[in-house]
Amino acid sequence: MNEIKLARVDFRLMHGQVITNWVKQVAANHILVVDEELEKNQFMAQVYLMAAPPGIKVNILSPERAVKNLVAGKFSQKNLLILFKSVESVKETFDRGLQLCELQIGGLGSGTGRVMISNQLSLDEKEAGLLKEMADKGVEIYFQAVPKEPRIGLDKALEKMG
Repeated sequence: MNEIKLARVDFRLMHGQVITNWVKQVAANHILVVDEELEKNQFMAQVYLMAAPPGIKVNILSPERAVKNLVAGKFSQKNLLILFKSVESVKETFDRGLQLCELQIGGLGSGTGRVMISNQLSLDEKEAGLLKEMADKGVEIYFQAVPKEPRIGLDKALEKMG
């Protein structure tokens, strides 16, 4: 599935960094937001659709529907940026058959029980375990908030977890 130019986990989904930096960085012309709740919430889905930059089409699909559409080749002629709100969501989609070579972790929020991986990125034990499972199946996982920052590999992030 070489139409996937970037798969990113970011709890904010579509926001300034994604729209101004990552869309340009990977020459994306289509954004796929994979989120079950957002797919069902027509009002919020409209907000995201209206936030898309000119010339960029956005689809919002559940993990199940996203995989079905990808497998069916619906996005085969697109330069696709896929956004997930959480590690759990990307893992569910991966388990349903999403084929990924790489996964970028761009924002997971902060809070109790989280370890800072860099000045903007944190991780908890559950997320670390899910990411490790994906990495063990051949997905290269790295942490990077913005393009000008260096990538931090999952192994280095796990070292920080202790």
